[in-house]
Amino acid sequence: MYLKYHHFIVIILCVILIVSETNATSYAVDAGDPHGVQAVSAWSCAKASGFTRAIIECYSEYCSQGGGVSSSCLGNYKNAVAAGYKYIDLYFYPCTGAAYNCKSPQTQVNELVTFVNQNKMLVQTIWIDFENDTTTCTKSWSQDTASNLALAKQFTNAAKTTLWNWGIYSTNYEWTKLFGSAQAVVDSSFKIWYADFQNPSQPNYDDWNSLAFGGFSTPSGKQYADSGSNCGIYDLSIFTYSTGAQE
Repeated sequence: MYLKYHHFIVIILCVILIVSETNATSYAVDAGDPHGVQAVSAWSCAKASGFTRAIIECYSEYCSQGGGVSSSCLGNYKNAVAAGYKYIDLYFYPCTGAAYNCKSPQTQVNELVTFVNQNKMLVQTIWIDFENDTTTCTKSWSQDTASNLALAKQFTNAAKTTLWNWGIYSTNYEWTKLFGSAQAVVDSSFKIWYADFQNPSQPNYDDWNSLAFGGFSTPSGKQYADSGSNCGIYDLSIFTYSTGAQE
């Protein structure tokens, strides 16, 4: 998911390791918006293979309209539920480019939360994706790292006005490029899901100390590979975090 991988993948697999009675142990699949709604059979295939958590893109840059709810979100959610998924996360790829007249961070967050509530979607964590898009909305973010940091804080502050559980997805490289330093802090109270594609793949956090960024002390997830099973094209991740289930 470096750069715009969220928008080029069909499925991302994630491993969630148990660390206490309140944490979930499961594998997960992630469906991205550009590939449209994944069939129930695709979700069922992944679930039958042991992947019991779904992560669905539910808000996209849509730079021509300043950001918007992903067209495939509800269809993927319904199909994942139909396939038997009970643990579902969402990810939020915000519109950030001044050139695109993006909606305010609060408006974008509100649009997503309203959509989730209106459709009575039961989700655990919403992941905000902080990375620069070099493929579709190529003028996302700014060349001014101070402005980028201020904008990112507007998104996290907006997220904290909701009743949902939020996390951040990024990489050491993207963080440094966007905010000027790996030490730049947006909000270290959020869970962090980072990416590091090593060869061979390392489904562990042994690299975190050398890649740590954003003031996050302990990672909740790591994306460690970009290939996997017969159910689709995906990236692999390992996760350790409480389910935070909305009831």
